[in-house]
Amino acid sequence: MENNNYFAEMMKSPMPREQVKNATAAYIDNLLNDILFKQEKQKLMKAIDQSLDEGNRQLFIELSAKLNELEKKFKH
Repeated sequence: MENNNYFAEMMKSPMPREQVKNATAAYIDNLLNDILFKQEKQKLMKAIDQSLDEGNRQLFIELSAKLNELEKKFKH
């Protein structure tokens, strides 16, 4: 029974709520970063495909470099 009182007291303290808020904020931040990464990668891949279709080597090289930078930035 003493354990139940300890748990109830712990739930009343602000610390667990702050930890939940921090964990939620970190999860949302990671989720948004992942969405941004995927959107930007998709945009670059489409542009790279188009540059290949057009035979534009210089644009292909530039876009490939941007894709590499993006992957380094987001560590994928």
